[in-house]
Amino acid sequence: MGKVLISGITGFLGSHIAETLIKANFQIIGLKRKNSNIWRCEEFKDKINWVDIDNEGNYKRILAKLTFDVFIHAAWVGVKADERNDDVLQAQNVIFLNSLLQVASASAVKKIIFLGSQAEYGYINEMVTEDKECIPTTAYGKAKLACLDLIENYAESHKIDWLWLRVFSLFGEKEDNTWLIPSLILQMKSGDEMEFTLAEQKYAYLYVKDFANIIHQMVSSSIESGIYNISSSNSVTIRELVEKIRDLVNPTFLLKFGALKYRDMQSMHVEGSLEKLKLQIGDIKLTDFDIALSNTIEYYIE
Repeated sequence: MGKVLISGITGFLGSHIAETLIKANFQIIGLKRKNSNIWRCEEFKDKINWVDIDNEGNYKRILAKLTFDVFIHAAWVGVKADERNDDVLQAQNVIFLNSLLQVASASAVKKIIFLGSQAEYGYINEMVTEDKECIPTTAYGKAKLACLDLIENYAESHKIDWLWLRVFSLFGEKEDNTWLIPSLILQMKSGDEMEFTLAEQKYAYLYVKDFANIIHQMVSSSIESGIYNISSSNSVTIRELVEKIRDLVNPTFLLKFGALKYRDMQSMHVEGSLEKLKLQIGDIKLTDFDIALSNTIEYYIE
């Protein structure tokens, strides 16, 4: 199989992508910093050709000598809620991407896959298709769109394939404990009660291992360049989600729905249409949601 360069490989998404591609016998080049914690990659760290990016000139020289077929850009700083409107922080992502594209120019890269975000659309209150107008409400979403312009212009001028993935809600093993599902599991494991809104919002949560399998298909297949939503095809209300976790973790845990108010401009239905992607890779087989949730809970309980 071919060589794949992955930025953000030590993160939640990048590590699952790497693990899936390694199992499929791809050779992986992983970008990290010297002080990066590689715990998510511990089980397969010896199968990754690691390149430290602390010294810009040095890592560019190294990558220039390592030809790779596919570049998957999963790195991003400023993903937490309190960082998404930090203009200076978000701008660093645009600068870093521009630096990596300079390296790609010296390689034999044939395809670029970039992990964008549903945040590019802005306010969502329905299942959305890729032609929905993008009106981002955060610096995070705006920076993603700035990177989209860079990717599209670069790929078209160099005549290489590009896939921009608007990623919706994901969950699974090795996610940061501060995100919704891990935080609920851990609080229910040790606490007694918790306050919520009415929790009527519907989100299409995609299991991270299914996400990684989709990326594998995109790496392996010939797909028309463009923008694609990456989402589950089944949405659940937050209330349903919370109750499922409660029943599996701590059935006596008290759920106080309605104790909190919704925030202003609360999105009540966040889901991406998969029809455009299905036309390229065919039917997408997803893990049963209850099984995926049970696997995730077991991971955090252990």
